[in-house]
Amino acid sequence: MEPDEFAKILSKSEAPVVVTARGGFLNRKFQYLTSYKGLFFFTSSPTPLNLPYKAEQVAARSIWIP
Repeated sequence: MEPDEFAKILSKSEAPVVVTARGGFLNRKFQYLTSYKGLFFFTSSPTPLNLPYKAEQVAARSIWIP
């Protein structure tokens, strides 16, 4: 999903939990994973996203999406 759409999902949650990681082989990107109403949403961005202050961040070594 696009980073701006991911931000919209985060704004709908009162206290979102966001898993963050740096990934990629040639281009290291910032990766983000969250859940909303039982579904998981993933995005990656070449630059860090401005997460809401209410978001709890969990740092991970990597995020692997099949």
